Amino acid sequence: MSVRVKTGSVAAGMALALTLAVPAVGRAQGELPVPEDWTWRLDGAQTLVRGGEVPAGSWQFVEMAPGWHMTTTSQGAQLFPKERLVKGRWGVRVELFLFPNPSDGELGVVVDDPNASPEGSRQLRFVMRRDGMAALVARHEGRDTLLLPWTSDSAVAAHDGKSVTKYVLELTHDGGWFTFQVNGREMLALPGDPEHQARPGFRIGPGLNVHLSRYDLLTPLAPPRPRRGR
Repeated sequence: MSVRVKTGSVAAGMALALTLAVPAVGRAQGELPVPEDWTWRLDGAQTLVRGGEVPAGSWQFVEMAPGWHMTTTSQGAQLFPKERLVKGRWGVRVELFLFPNPSDGELGVVVDDPNASPEGSRQLRFVMRRDGMAALVARHEGRDTLLLPWTSDSAVAAHDGKSVTKYVLELTHDGGWFTFQVNGREMLALPGDPEHQARPGFRIGPGLNVHLSRYDLLTPLAPPRPRRGR
């Protein structure tokens, strides 16, 4: 099952997310061990923990082949590859492992406006949570606005709270549409402007323990798939 919006509604959705600036918190990178070719935003002031327990009010980022391991507590984080902008036809594929006892915090792909000021961002967030549901959220003026409601698909299993569960998330912009998939199932679709330049990134919400094993930027080569109901 997927949720879509009509083409006419893109003006409200995209304008809402991509024309209003929001204050950014915790942009100073300091000595955080994120690779030099990546940058990030934190939801709020947090203390970096380099190993061991991750107490409340802190977070952890560890390079751990293959990929990275991240743990959040009261605040979330977003990571972006530096100087990687996309336009026209493109995609992002994320492979992650969600560890036991996750919160209801969200995980997913962020589309950031690169023309926003250094103090702010303009974002669309294509995200999922532990129950296997997905949604589209616009971030502006420090607030989240739900553009496409939380929706589920019977083929996407919820996290059982006890195991390490793998999820593959994919966001594509092709044929004038954003399409968000979880484990190969289309969950959300939204019309998008092919001429709009964007910076794709990864969102990890509060209270999560995640291993990000892959983050790939994609270039579609086959012709766009026709979409029904346009």
